[in-house]
Amino acid sequence: MDYKKIIVQWQEFQIPEVFHRETGISMDHDFISTVTGPRRAGKTYLCFQKIRSLLKDGVKKDNVLYINFEDEKLLGAGAEDLDRLLDTFYELSDLNEKQKIYIFLDELQNVRDWDVWVRRLYDMNKNLKIVITGSSSKMLSREISTKLRGRIFNTEVFPLSFTEFLDWKGIPRDAREISYSKKRFKIKKAFDSYLFGGGYPSILINENVPKETILQGYLQSMIFKDIVERYGIKEIKKLQILAKLLFESASHEISYSKLANKMKSLGFNISKNTVIEFISYFEDAYLFFQNMKYDYSLTKQLGSIKKIYCIDNGLLNAVSFKFSGEVGKLAENLVFIELKRRKADVFYHRKKHECDFLIREKDRVTGAIQVTTELNEKNYKREIEGLLEAMNFHGLKEGTIITMDVEKEETIGNMKILFIPLWKWLLEAGRSNPAPKP
Repeated sequence: MDYKKIIVQWQEFQIPEVFHRETGISMDHDFISTVTGPRRAGKTYLCFQKIRSLLKDGVKKDNVLYINFEDEKLLGAGAEDLDRLLDTFYELSDLNEKQKIYIFLDELQNVRDWDVWVRRLYDMNKNLKIVITGSSSKMLSREISTKLRGRIFNTEVFPLSFTEFLDWKGIPRDAREISYSKKRFKIKKAFDSYLFGGGYPSILINENVPKETILQGYLQSMIFKDIVERYGIKEIKKLQILAKLLFESASHEISYSKLANKMKSLGFNISKNTVIEFISYFEDAYLFFQNMKYDYSLTKQLGSIKKIYCIDNGLLNAVSFKFSGEVGKLAENLVFIELKRRKADVFYHRKKHECDFLIREKDRVTGAIQVTTELNEKNYKREIEGLLEAMNFHGLKEGTIITMDVEKEETIGNMKILFIPLWKWLLEAGRSNPAPKP
């Protein structure tokens, strides 16, 4: 491995201009900064955004090191290579000893024994600020040594939010000013694109490339790099077929046993436990999320039927074309991902009726949200009853129905129901959602 070449390449690298992200890397603490999220969601460019900010604030570039461990020159790297890279960086850099040194280690999960090395570096060098990124939600829990716990401050990066999507397109987005203005039509047109095409940054940057080609490439990378290679999966076809079934089930309830039986009907013998294991790998890679039915008993929650959601609507459409006509399912998927982005603790309600989302703070349900793209005589009663049942059960005085176009308020008994268009809900801080914006 040519360590000197790697360091010199970084020193000569021109840090690109980057589109601003609402999520940022915090360094105003004494912890190791970690950044996790799905592949190609923008973790690398978030590092570049932070580096540009540091340089603007007067940090000397010689005091900054960035290494991407998906570089083919670093394949098979281990902790010993990290030592040599850092030594070479010190040797070749004209450091300003009055400033801190900033180390950005991108996709570090590819390096053997990285956690032990980082712990040692952190404990022995208080003048260092360390940033680690990884394409695995479990990089900081199951895979990390217990020696690093209590030393990290994590930031999750998702594909673009709708507000970021508008910013990147240069479209004004103040929800208070656009409800009845001409700007609303630009926003609604952009919203249609976002609802069906999703928010992966490369889709906006490479508008001349078919987005299905880009997104299907991302899916293959998630499956083969983040799951097959990472966990040593031998039964690759079973994994791919299960992924296809989950795409088709997005925003629906799933049963592990039924999924196993469906796989068997397709000629793939697989146990319920293997289905559970594979789904956990999909979650690790940020491809799918499971949403649990709310219950006061944790045991019942864990044992209940789950609902499944996909990280991005564009990815969902690129793989499962049947969703192109199911606007309601895409809307529900979009709301779930936005709630996750806002760091909400999300569940769903099902008793006699169903409510799509419950928001919990600490041990108390504080919000209820129903999602429907159309309100008519056939579904109005069902949507209202599901929301009211959830509100009554959890003692809520206010609930929200997210629609495509309806905006109004209704009072039923002593309870208030807010109707709000999805595009507008995405722009607001979430008046019915207690979780903060990123």
